[in-house]
Amino acid sequence: MALSIQPADAAHSSDWAFKRLFKLESECRSPTLAAQVQAIGQFPKLFDQFPFPTLVGSAFLKLGDLFCNSPNSLRYHIAHVFAASQHHLPHTAYAEELLRRILIVLYSNDPIARVLALRLIGNGSVVFAKFPEAQHGVLLRYQSSHPLEVAAAVHTTESMLKYSPGFLSVVWETVIAKASDTSVLDS
Repeated sequence: MALSIQPADAAHSSDWAFKRLFKLESECRSPTLAAQVQAIGQFPKLFDQFPFPTLVGSAFLKLGDLFCNSPNSLRYHIAHVFAASQHHLPHTAYAEELLRRILIVLYSNDPIARVLALRLIGNGSVVFAKFPEAQHGVLLRYQSSHPLEVAAAVHTTESMLKYSPGFLSVVWETVIAKASDTSVLDS
């Protein structure tokens, strides 16, 4: 006999899921870094247990806010959550708003933050690859003199091409120029 979720059970499950999301959000604001990292690490489990589009969208936006306003150590863990949960990203209706939050970091003065933003965009390519703002942001990073940033741009380009093959015509000349630049090989 198959178990079916009754409407009351679904509502209860939804209530519990959002309560869990709010608890994780408050734990992400903890004064201790360890508690923040632990809370961030719980998001993939929440997505897997409760793949409700509203919950997933809200949670990714909260992660986007956290990514925008956190130190690089937390950004690293948020990028990993995006990698682990990329199959849930298509369920969010707020991909463009989420991208705007990440682009703030991509255009910052911190090269490590930009590398992490590139990684996150690459991990979320399933929804971000189609946006010209994401493509433009990646293209700009090829002009960097920081080797990690260029490597992250290459990785992100590869990820984006899986979901937006047309991006190749935009990025091709930039990649060829960077590949033939001997000063890149020296760094």
